[in-house]
Amino acid sequence: MSEIGFGVIGCGRISESHLQALSKLPETRLVCVADVNTEAAQLRAEKHGVSQWVADYHELLAMPEVEAVVVCVPTFLHAEVVCAAAAAGKHVLCEKPIAMTVEDAARMTTACETAGVRFMVGFVRHFSPEWLALREIIASGRLGRPVIWRHSIAIRVPPLRWFVDAHKGGGPFLDGCVHDYDFARSIFGEAKWALGSLTRFSEHSTALDTGTAIVHFQSGDEIVRSWSWGLPGPNCHVPPTQDVIGPDGALCFPASSEDGNLYVINTEGESEAVPFEVTTGQDWFDRQMAHFVHCVREGREPVTGGVEGIKALEIALAVLRAGETHELVRV
Repeated sequence: MSEIGFGVIGCGRISESHLQALSKLPETRLVCVADVNTEAAQLRAEKHGVSQWVADYHELLAMPEVEAVVVCVPTFLHAEVVCAAAAAGKHVLCEKPIAMTVEDAARMTTACETAGVRFMVGFVRHFSPEWLALREIIASGRLGRPVIWRHSIAIRVPPLRWFVDAHKGGGPFLDGCVHDYDFARSIFGEAKWALGSLTRFSEHSTALDTGTAIVHFQSGDEIVRSWSWGLPGPNCHVPPTQDVIGPDGALCFPASSEDGNLYVINTEGESEAVPFEVTTGQDWFDRQMAHFVHCVREGREPVTGGVEGIKALEIALAVLRAGETHELVRV
């Protein structure tokens, strides 16, 4: 296999990160982009030197020179596009979350397995030195176990309303927190139960857009997420806070993105800097794409495949169910 021909389906904001990553790899070639918004498709194509753009992604899938695709359409369309890509014999990198339902996610995974194509879900934290350093510190036992990983953030309702549509994007406790559920699994193992006190702030939301969720893992560790995508106006937001606390210490995140250290506070109250390589979010996408291309070339399973996508989705759906019922929900 020389160059791998790629197509990108969906030309919204997230597609730019994937297109930049592909343009940096000498072993890939951008063949075509597709979007029902042909203006968006044309703009992406012209910016990245792609000679073809189409409105109907089926035209892209019919191109023999396209060997792999990146799926960047809204979540509720993932299953349709991924299954069609697998049927066409294309390897698939699909944006997170994998789908809106476990049934769709399982159908996507089975379709790719049956077709013998690689299937990866875009959980970019697995390619971030900062997040990998967090995992290493917790796994080392320096904080003791179990730990509680806490994160709080509040921003305005997304301009693209499908993100907070209960049937299309699921809101922050699905679309946003799914990164946390997936990465927490890579540290703690399988989740056990979820609790949620969730509500709706924005008139634009049909999904639960604000509240607090707790996910308890079989290991005894927990994550606590206080999120909102329901604040008014573009200038109304609350800076995020994040830490990990344990019986033997705590881990604090840097105050600045340019500070390449996590900080471990021990039982004596002393703070120790743990350095990590400072990277940008685009670097994570670059490394993720390089991993996916390697898996396609070598016939290997990606680090975040269909199973990981399904497991993270199961946690998200348990959180949403707990938020609706105000009862503990088993994962």
